[in-house]
Amino acid sequence: MDEKTIRELAKKIFEADVNRKRIPPFTETSHPDMTIDDAYQIQLAALEMRIKAGQHVVGKKIGLTNVAVQKARGISEPDYGYLMDVQMGHQDMPIKMSEMVSEPAVECELAFILSKDLKGPGVTAGSVIEATEGVVPAFEIVERRFSPLSKSVIDSICDNAASGKIILGAKLTPATNLDFRTIGLLIEKNGQPLDMSCSAAVLGSPAESVAWLANKMAEYDVSLKRGEIIMSGSIGVMHSPKAGDCFYAHFGNDLGNVKVLFVG
Repeated sequence: MDEKTIRELAKKIFEADVNRKRIPPFTETSHPDMTIDDAYQIQLAALEMRIKAGQHVVGKKIGLTNVAVQKARGISEPDYGYLMDVQMGHQDMPIKMSEMVSEPAVECELAFILSKDLKGPGVTAGSVIEATEGVVPAFEIVERRFSPLSKSVIDSICDNAASGKIILGAKLTPATNLDFRTIGLLIEKNGQPLDMSCSAAVLGSPAESVAWLANKMAEYDVSLKRGEIIMSGSIGVMHSPKAGDCFYAHFGNDLGNVKVLFVG
């Protein structure tokens, strides 16, 4: 795909986000032959526009880490996107449904806070743990700039991996001595148990997921930076909130909890 087309499509994504208005999926309309590499180039071009508009990168996110979801989507690996400062929320401040570009979805994850840079190739789960200051319970509020919903991973990549708001818990736990395969998770909705899962659902271990990200982004000469927040992928399934809903996520291994409240 030529540079002019990449920038035109990136501008559509950027404007859809700024104007809170959804657009048709690229693969189902004008560009059915778009490749994954094209999609990442569009994502980078849209990122450049966000930075020029005054936004700042605070981290990265990994999506589609559940193997069952990958098989259902016909893909063999996750995707990723960038976290911007404007996406960061706070668990004591409700999310207004009316201000979201699409109907949101709730995912619960472990956020890794890096104490060192990481750049592939050759990054391992051990490298990730050694470079991590600590992990924090987190919610990602998924938003999609495309309508109707596209099942293509290529559209997801163009859309910054459907990244919306990020809500972090208050407790930072050192990464050393944690078994990232066996961390349990209980999600409550309005005080009632909703979902239980285990961290092994994230590529066998969220640390493996972050290692995948570091190695994948190296293909585009991008590294994970000291101080960045890395959202490692959803533990369990996505949940659809309505105004008035409050979600709590309780992590095992004494990792703490995180909450998010939705209002109209």
